Amino acid sequence: MGILKSIALTFFVLMVSLLVFLAYHMHSNAPVTTEEILRDDEEEQAQRAADNFVNVIKETTTTYAARGAHAKGHACVKAYFKVSDSITQEFRYGVLQTPGKVFKSWIRFSNGGSNLADSHDAQNDSRGMALKLINVEEDSNNTSQNKIQTQDFLMHNSPVFFSGNVDDYNQLVESDNKILSFFSSLNPFKWRLRELRHVFDTLSPPPYSPLWDDYFSNTAYKLGPNNIKFSSQSCTAAPDVKNPDESDADFLRLTMAKELVSNEACFNFKVQLQDSKKYMPIENPSIEWKQSDSPYITVATIKVPAQSFDNDEQRQFCENLSFTPWNALEAHRPIGELNRIRKLVYAASSRYRHARNKTQVPETLDW
Repeated sequence: MGILKSIALTFFVLMVSLLVFLAYHMHSNAPVTTEEILRDDEEEQAQRAADNFVNVIKETTTTYAARGAHAKGHACVKAYFKVSDSITQEFRYGVLQTPGKVFKSWIRFSNGGSNLADSHDAQNDSRGMALKLINVEEDSNNTSQNKIQTQDFLMHNSPVFFSGNVDDYNQLVESDNKILSFFSSLNPFKWRLRELRHVFDTLSPPPYSPLWDDYFSNTAYKLGPNNIKFSSQSCTAAPDVKNPDESDADFLRLTMAKELVSNEACFNFKVQLQDSKKYMPIENPSIEWKQSDSPYITVATIKVPAQSFDNDEQRQFCENLSFTPWNALEAHRPIGELNRIRKLVYAASSRYRHARNKTQVPETLDW
């Protein structure tokens, strides 16, 4: 009987392991399509997400209302975005339409957490890079009334997002136990193990410097007629340095300030084209677009010149800026479910924190 029990237990463990493996590797039900597919309840889910986001700001606000995500900024720096001289015709849309063109830009580097009061740079967290191109001219072929505007590219240091759809995201935000929200069903095939793995991958130790990290859009966008994801990948030569003093809660800002006193930094701005014959869905950002299916192609370079940024005036200017993926030319329109709900969420967040702080979005962005 002991042998039979051992065999039964072994069989049970193997079956559970198999179910967990299948649950993790099963592809989402989101179809691979070049066109967007709207949810029936998308409007309600978007409002739910916006309310949740504002509630997060309220819950973490003492006297100052920070952003609902990426609350702690490390630096607000000036940068140049230069379109590649050799950019091929298939990528020449929007801000990329003219080879060699240079745009002045602002970049905000940040931690991903929501609680500004409890944000130590040594904590495991995601890291963000929000890029805002200024003095952007709308494509002359576009019928938009807004002929001059800015163009935002929002990224963080993981190629995938930890929720596959807005309902899963809302459940996660609303849950008292974040981990258990990924196991909301007794059916292991409905466990969101891939998304849970992304959480742990995203909550990673800090880099030596935000200037040495790589950043990704997670969600999909248009590039003219193409569907793409984009990335900023560091091309900064790492100097021979000692490890920073991580006992200081703001050591990432201090490290950047020292680096940029006399040295410049750079990123290669890259795009990844969707191949609809591969598993590269636009409605589920928890699915990574494999580079073996479609490699990233460099289309521009971001140069961060040597500068002094660590002062109260520039820091406050950056905190008053409003970033959103929907601050975009039509050629770079955000697509996919989570991007569509971000339009309402980011607008609600910006309105609330500016009203609470009695501040305004800066009107003059040039430098």
